[in-house]
Amino acid sequence: MSDLYLILLVIGIAATLLRVAGDSARIFEYPYFMSAVFAVFILPQAFSLARFPGRVSDGAVDDALLMTCLCFAASVIGYSIAPSMKLVRLVVRPVLPARMLHIGAFFILCGYFFGYQLTQVEVEYNDQRGGMTGTGTLYLFFASLKLPGLAIVFSLLLREFTLPRLLWTFLGILIPLVEVFLAGRREAAAALGLVGFLSLYFNRRIKPPVLLVYGALSLAMLAIPATGIYRELAYQGRMVEIRKLDLIKNFKDYFGKESILELRNAAAVIESTQRFGNYDFGAGYWNQMVFRFVPAQLVGKQFKDSLLIGYTVEDMFKAERGTAHEFMTGSTQTGMGDSFKQFGWFGCLFFALVALIFRSFWLAAIHPHAMFAQLVYLLICTSAMRAVTHQTVDFLPGFTYQFIFLWLGLLYAQDRGPRFTSAGRASPGKMAGTGNGPPLQLPSSQ
Repeated sequence: MSDLYLILLVIGIAATLLRVAGDSARIFEYPYFMSAVFAVFILPQAFSLARFPGRVSDGAVDDALLMTCLCFAASVIGYSIAPSMKLVRLVVRPVLPARMLHIGAFFILCGYFFGYQLTQVEVEYNDQRGGMTGTGTLYLFFASLKLPGLAIVFSLLLREFTLPRLLWTFLGILIPLVEVFLAGRREAAAALGLVGFLSLYFNRRIKPPVLLVYGALSLAMLAIPATGIYRELAYQGRMVEIRKLDLIKNFKDYFGKESILELRNAAAVIESTQRFGNYDFGAGYWNQMVFRFVPAQLVGKQFKDSLLIGYTVEDMFKAERGTAHEFMTGSTQTGMGDSFKQFGWFGCLFFALVALIFRSFWLAAIHPHAMFAQLVYLLICTSAMRAVTHQTVDFLPGFTYQFIFLWLGLLYAQDRGPRFTSAGRASPGKMAGTGNGPPLQLPSSQ
């Protein structure tokens, strides 16, 4: 059955991405950029897993590939659900450009300050899960504001060129560039690309050339398998050798040799969950929110553990790896394994729910008045990607983080002059980047 599932997955991804040729701006919408994620990250692993199942059974491989097809289909079909007009009206808020610049600059300064503080402490790592622990997690939490800050100041720069906006954009992009080229961070590279291209589209309606879209996807597909080698060479300062990396040969090894595969982890998780019936029934989504937003350094580990459903913090990560298959440190179980552990085959519906959220935000973001909606949209795209490449329980914390901090900024920067009527119209007022354009008209919820 694995061959059939692979054929269905290839057909689905190809049919979706071919539609981008007709309008390259489609790549910014949820089903299309999710198709790109499946094509770049999952599809090569799916072929490799079918050929080299390793220690997982053939049945587990079939189940992992079937779950992959279901999650992909849910991402595409879910986008056809009618958007939430209440959400659209909630996030379409006019802002004052000068105050938004204050927020963007403040976020960038937070990124620099807490990033520096992170370098001054001895970073602790948990032996069980391999992730950062201790005070460093608090510094990292606030240091991550650098990306929302960059998105804000770059959007403002595209709306109107000024020297302060250019300066803050330059300061905001330095740290992400270092993370990409010196640390080989794939997520930082994706985030920079999204901030750049989506900001250009939202503010200038500049679409990426179709050849650039397909070329970037092809390059990403070849480069991702070599990320580990790149990071090792960069860490050792052997930058000259990076130029000698043979991406095509390394990519072929995915098909000719047994490699470390996150999708194999997913197959192991699915197999273990079916065998022992240890489904989480959604508890993982709540537990991840507690893990990310409740600091044990301030409230105590015992209190934090008491908020979790069915686990302690340590047990959460033991359960993720509670299979006969050995997870390599730093590898993930993918959204396919994670969503199955939550709700079995129905876990794929998570991707349909996220599709509904993205469709609502897209409807709001395409209007030039909706800078807040645009910023939320482009910043949560990486969270949607992580739902595929890492685990679905990462999406809600990522979405919440971006929404809360941007909303706090909105409370300061919102232009309270325009007022929305029940018909969805806004009275004239000075909004960021709107000039003397027409009043905002939102679609009817009928």
